Amino acid sequence: MQKLLSLKNDFVFKKIFSQDQEILIDLINSVLRLPEKSGIVSVTVKNPEILPDEIEKKFIILDVRAVDQSGNEYDIEIQVRRYENYPKRTLYYLCKMYGDQLNKGENYAALCPVIGIHFLDYEQFPDNPDFHYHFYLRDTRYPDLSLTDDISLHIFELPGIEYSIKHRDKMQEWMYFFNHAHEEGENTMEANYSNPMIKKAYDALQFLSADEKARDLAERREKALKDEAMFLEEARNLGMKEGFKKGEKKGKKEGKKEGRKEGRKEGRKETAINLLKMKLLTEEQIAQASGMNIKEIEKLKYELN
Repeated sequence: MQKLLSLKNDFVFKKIFSQDQEILIDLINSVLRLPEKSGIVSVTVKNPEILPDEIEKKFIILDVRAVDQSGNEYDIEIQVRRYENYPKRTLYYLCKMYGDQLNKGENYAALCPVIGIHFLDYEQFPDNPDFHYHFYLRDTRYPDLSLTDDISLHIFELPGIEYSIKHRDKMQEWMYFFNHAHEEGENTMEANYSNPMIKKAYDALQFLSADEKARDLAERREKALKDEAMFLEEARNLGMKEGFKKGEKKGKKEGKKEGRKEGRKEGRKETAINLLKMKLLTEEQIAQASGMNIKEIEKLKYELN
């Protein structure tokens, strides 16, 4: 039997969940733990296509964007590696999805909730013992007091999802499936999962894994992501090395602590300069990679030109 593709490959993830409405609906209802009577009954995937040049193009997020019958919008994605500015990037895209609902002159009352559902194959919050985090606008002193629930984000840390087989609800079954789908066989599927939609997702994964073209695209996507990680690491290392040299000079005058602080600042700047010179990334991507903000990147770009 041919080895199954990993569901944590974002190409595979998008193919499975953008092509079958039933599977996607069950995933959303399960992870949000929506009551059966008020759960989602239909969704429309807004970006089902995966263009050929997206596969090997670095820094492209292959997310699944859907809207349900009530107008609620969903951004569903899987992240396989940590990004320094992941929280900022996530907030930016969710706010953009929210704002893009209105045309000029339309009433704000027409805005519908935007919900992010992100699966991370790493721990974003390693000092916390949980695996599921739900963020939305709440007052700091009165947590029950909500400004609005129109923008919210669910983060699921996959490394924290390892339960005994006997005690799992539908959400936990999906999480376990993400981690182990590529290892499962017909016998273990029957033993490990009670949700028929997960069995359907497994069948879809088997079919996709048997497709030579799909396997090739999945492998090319995996290579592109590895190249991306190496590319960013090299740029950061070179930038930090050059930055700390500049910081040391200042440190001799103002003390070691100030030198280290200046070194980190200069390191981020040098990283951004290196990436700007390569002319491979957008300003937003460079900001994400370097830890600087967009205005700082724009200023650097102007100075280099």
